[in-house]
Amino acid sequence: MSWFSRRSREQPANPPPEPEPNQPPTPPPSELRIDQPTSSYGPPTLNIPGLGTEAGGGLNLPSMSGGKLYDPYEGISAATIGRKQAFKLPERPEFVFEEEAAVRRRGWSENLQFYTGLGYLIGGGIGVAAGTYNYATVKPDIPLDTWKLKANRLLNNSGSLAKPFGNGCGIIGLYFASLESYLANALDLPDVPDAANTVAAGAISGALFRSPRGPRQAAAAAVVGAIGGGSIAALRTVFPSL
Repeated sequence: MSWFSRRSREQPANPPPEPEPNQPPTPPPSELRIDQPTSSYGPPTLNIPGLGTEAGGGLNLPSMSGGKLYDPYEGISAATIGRKQAFKLPERPEFVFEEEAAVRRRGWSENLQFYTGLGYLIGGGIGVAAGTYNYATVKPDIPLDTWKLKANRLLNNSGSLAKPFGNGCGIIGLYFASLESYLANALDLPDVPDAANTVAAGAISGALFRSPRGPRQAAAAAVVGAIGGGSIAALRTVFPSL
């Protein structure tokens, strides 16, 4: 026993831990305060002087300008689920990179469906309008006495023009959507504006559509297509979803 007692007296006491050099001293408890949130939602925030809000581990509402306040626990008592947290929904789509947010562009499949359907509807409307105009201006060879015969003649005139006009404009929309998506991916350069791809796609679409009728008509259709592509690029400044 004497040897163990003498051994324990000879061991030095543990030195006190040295404070870390980059860590500021913790303020006394009297300087700590809990800030209640301005909204009725969300937990309180621990504010430590000199360390900021984040050091206290508090949770705040997302710092977003505007947006609708969304509470996933609406209608549920706070005593049941504990503290409640509200979120602010964004007003516009969120992107990982800022470059994607600056350029609004549909995918190739969405572009294909949009312009093909839009071209078919526009062509069909033009055909119906032209057929109605022919019905009103051109007199039939045989006088029609009943409303049934007059309605039948109107439908025949409108349908005979709406079908080719709708199919032709739908094909042009198909060409334009495919070429614009291809040129946008192939010429994705910072020096090439998107309007140039749109104008080029319109010119090539017109040339392809009229190419079976000869090079002269294909060249004329390319000029008309370029004007149409430029019109679409100008309208996109007013209607970004076009």
